[in-house]
Amino acid sequence: MEFKDKNYNDVYVGAEVDIESPNGDDLWQHEFTATVVKLDKVNGYIIVEDGDGDCWCVEVERVELN
Repeated sequence: MEFKDKNYNDVYVGAEVDIESPNGDDLWQHEFTATVVKLDKVNGYIIVEDGDGDCWCVEVERVELN
């Protein structure tokens, strides 16, 4: 499975990404920048860590490589 951001750039562990504003189902409350820590190939999500050390599960098409 390939992991591409919303601009079709390759997303990889260690990449810095911008997370877009939350929609109604998201647990975060604003857009933020984070580091990719895991690619979940089973579910098609990426796991990112924000500046506070919190981890979030995000759909890869909702991020933009920084």
